[in-house]
Amino acid sequence: MKVGFIGLGTMGFPMTKNLLKAGFQVFVFSRSRGPIEKAVELGAIEAKTAKELAEQVDVVLTALPMPDDIKKVYFGGEGILAGAKPGTILIDHSTVGPHLNLQIYENAKEQGVHFLDAPISGGPMGAEAGTLTIMVGGDKEIFDQARPVFEAIGKTILYMGKTGNGSIAKLINNMLVGIHTAALSEAFVLGAKAGIGIEALYEVIKSSTGWSYMIDRCYPLIKSRDFEQRFMIDLLYKDMGLATDMADQILVPVRLAKVAKDMIGDAKEAGYGHEDVAATIKPLEKKAHVEVK
Repeated sequence: MKVGFIGLGTMGFPMTKNLLKAGFQVFVFSRSRGPIEKAVELGAIEAKTAKELAEQVDVVLTALPMPDDIKKVYFGGEGILAGAKPGTILIDHSTVGPHLNLQIYENAKEQGVHFLDAPISGGPMGAEAGTLTIMVGGDKEIFDQARPVFEAIGKTILYMGKTGNGSIAKLINNMLVGIHTAALSEAFVLGAKAGIGIEALYEVIKSSTGWSYMIDRCYPLIKSRDFEQRFMIDLLYKDMGLATDMADQILVPVRLAKVAKDMIGDAKEAGYGHEDVAATIKPLEKKAHVEVK
């Protein structure tokens, strides 16, 4: 099985490395030269366009930051659908809305091409270790055909049902990421301002019912003031917007999600958009005239 990978970012590059380790012949295309050159050194083959890549492989994987990037790489004149042959399997690991998934699925189906939405969770560390959670929507028989590819990059591989269901699951997960990040930011700023030791407060929360995974993830970064980009605020804000828009479309009130989105938006507007989501705490610290450290 020849595999193509488009988008060698913080997630895509380590995923490509794991595909190579698993023995797949891998073709790559990306906007940045650095990751392309590193992938070629590891044995990948460079394609000059997304179309050229799709012409040469059995499976195309994409991992791109924004919905507009996906539209361009799938539908452009030099895009994937311009080069994909009947029987090719297209898999998108990006976080987008289910309507875009369905649009790609229907266009691909007209050409005899298959499509799976397969967003991922686990961050760069999970991508490097090959332990990602992959939530997949689409036709079950195509999911089964693509499973060896998923097993090269992920540990928990879940079939979610029809096209778009993978993205729905990912947006709900990231909606909770946003809510938990906003809540932990308020909690630690309140504790610091009230004069309680934040290390002691963390130990209480960690061993009590207020704990969440995001507290364990973000607290050490906040404490050490390490806001280097891992999962950046701009992307979480995008995901929160997609999640709340989806909720509005099907008439589900998500008040907590909208408040959290506004808080994350405050951090974005304050200039922290390219920092890690742990930096959501910074505007709160400024308003409270306290720093959690």
